[in-house]
Amino acid sequence: MATRKQDAGAPAMRRELLADEVLDKAAALFAAKGFAATSLKDVADAVGLSRSSIYYYYPNKDALLAALIRGVTLPVANIFRDVDQALSPQGRIREVVRRLVLWAADPKTHFRLMDQSEAELPPAIAKAHVDAKRRILSEMVRLIDAAILAGEARPVDPRVAAFSIIGMAMWTAWWFQPRHGPGIEEVATAIAENAVASLHRADSRPAATVPELMREIRDNLSLVETMAGRDRAAAGTTPAAPVAHP
Repeated sequence: MATRKQDAGAPAMRRELLADEVLDKAAALFAAKGFAATSLKDVADAVGLSRSSIYYYYPNKDALLAALIRGVTLPVANIFRDVDQALSPQGRIREVVRRLVLWAADPKTHFRLMDQSEAELPPAIAKAHVDAKRRILSEMVRLIDAAILAGEARPVDPRVAAFSIIGMAMWTAWWFQPRHGPGIEEVATAIAENAVASLHRADSRPAATVPELMREIRDNLSLVETMAGRDRAAAGTTPAAPVAHP
């Protein structure tokens, strides 16, 4: 015999499943018709609810879209937060990229919808979406900075490298076909290795020629200027005179 606690939990579980179904149907309609052209009644009809019933879950389209945005952005923030901090900087980059690919390629995350609908988002929701993307970029830059300072990555522009790596991971959502070629786990591992390889310092040997040594010095000075410039911008201080390159 079911307990009272189990009896009480069953309706709550059904409500949660139905709310998820509403989100899934809304995402499909927004992707097919666009946010502006989709009404709350369209979503209700797709789920098999009356328009008044759907208000119980989401009072308007903006609430639906806000829930979809949270479903896209919060898991990504958690990827950076939850990665094992005992890993080396290079190891953390590898694991973050692997998880990003798995997340982006999962249709339940609705990543493709958000990417397609970005221009149609209401202002408040658009701001939340942009802020979340900036946090993702900032976290990846921080990981790349740490890898450079640890000597595990060559002196690259961390922001450019972060954009490249994030783009490589997220683009998987558009080209990956689960029924063709390798599985998503294999793809995620391969892309993570490619990301690390794009940053990897080839070796620790000293430069063999004067031009190589000068190029290495210029690269490192450029990196110092870039990182110092970000620190000054964050602190709101006036930039110092640039370092003269050899």
